[in-house]
Amino acid sequence: MKFLVAYVNVIAISLALIASSGAHQVTSPHHTVQQQNETLCKAGSRQYTGKVAVTSEKSLFFWFFESRSDPLHDPFIIWLNGGPGGSSMFGLFREIGPCLTNSYNNDTISNPHSWTNFANVLFLDQPAGTGFSTARNGTFGGPDNLSEAAEDFGNFIDYFFRTMFPQFSNASLHIAGESFAGRYIPGFTQYLHHTQHLRRAHAPRIAPYVDSIVLVDATVDAISSGALGYYDHLCAHTGDNRPSWRQTFNQTVCEAMSAAVPACERVVEQCRSTYDANLCDSAGASCDDNLGHLFSDEVVEGGMDPYDDRRKCGSNPPFCEDFTGTGYSDYLNLPHVKAALGVSESNFQGINFDLNSRWATKKETNIPTVREVGFILDDTPTRVLVLNGNNDIIVSSTNLVNRNTEGQKRVYDNLPWKNQASYRSHSFEEWRWPQSSGTLVRGGEWKSSGNLLFVSIDEAGHSSPRDQAEAVTFLLKCWTSPQGDSNSRSKACWF
Repeated sequence: MKFLVAYVNVIAISLALIASSGAHQVTSPHHTVQQQNETLCKAGSRQYTGKVAVTSEKSLFFWFFESRSDPLHDPFIIWLNGGPGGSSMFGLFREIGPCLTNSYNNDTISNPHSWTNFANVLFLDQPAGTGFSTARNGTFGGPDNLSEAAEDFGNFIDYFFRTMFPQFSNASLHIAGESFAGRYIPGFTQYLHHTQHLRRAHAPRIAPYVDSIVLVDATVDAISSGALGYYDHLCAHTGDNRPSWRQTFNQTVCEAMSAAVPACERVVEQCRSTYDANLCDSAGASCDDNLGHLFSDEVVEGGMDPYDDRRKCGSNPPFCEDFTGTGYSDYLNLPHVKAALGVSESNFQGINFDLNSRWATKKETNIPTVREVGFILDDTPTRVLVLNGNNDIIVSSTNLVNRNTEGQKRVYDNLPWKNQASYRSHSFEEWRWPQSSGTLVRGGEWKSSGNLLFVSIDEAGHSSPRDQAEAVTFLLKCWTSPQGDSNSRSKACWF
């Protein structure tokens, strides 16, 4: 960490000049930062891009937007997409950012439902090698395990808040993310709590404490949620119990899936109780062999979109949506955009499949993070918000990774923590959100106990912040607004 400490005073003064003039770039041996204007992103607030050297060989790229409201007093959200190897620029340009790419992918338009309406939001490409972040000055290499990625994330947080933007070091910090970020975020948060606890007696606080984590269509127990999640989502909703929009499997396939569930659950329990990489990898392979092929045959080969069961897959199954960046990457690869970002030599890709494969080869993708979530709930004041689109079925890469609401409900009902019995005993209730007209409409279901809140979202697939932008933005503003703050907190907030 010593190499990150130098130049603190010079950098702080330089960043102050940037904020006042809006026209300069600051470069140090350990970071670059550039204030951008509306040309690159029609944000409606100050925005900065840059890189931080988290080690001598790895640098993480960020795009930071101040709040459109009250930056110095509003909460601070760090957004991570998953993968592994998925760029957080997807979250920026396709979901919650202040600007979205237009239909031609050659410019941006303002996003009226951005989370920057009420919060400062930083989009971080990590691990190194993802998006515009680099390892050994390229995209090859970079962390292939949670421990190394967590240390790099901690170095970034330390440097960003202590050296680059200390004015936000007392902000209410929330780490939010999607998909495989359910593996990242609990591990990173546990790491931050441990390191801050160790340093507290010897040094001032290095960064804001994590007020909450927000897990959006995210997996904390991939294969555990998969077995019954598949069956419940695609077989249990039949006959009069079947919603009009829900596509289901036929009886023959459902009977085959039902017969395969017990064996899958046995190996899943071994994985969950041991965290052994080999056992978890074998469990994933076993469940994939016995359940995954049925899913693949019916969903992928049948033309369904595994990210959203309301849709048919247009092309390139199972990647029926633009997670790989074939749309917004066109914008980010425009020469004038890369020049402004200071990454002219880079070729942006939405997913680094080499990095993705190396995590799988290292057998890191099926290890759960339920222990880390339990630690957060039991031993820290950090709150946990789980959001899940009710139309999300699955994301399948080299391993079985399930995030449907039915499977997720089972995961959190079975999560070991001090309020488990209380949480599991509660029934789900309907929640509503206010449209611009003031009319309250159904948004889905919720239940909570202690610091855990689970919210399902109707008419939303794997990208619920995009599919139900206004509703999810309402939820996040409620979640990040202090209780009793009548100025920022809507009367419609039910929690």
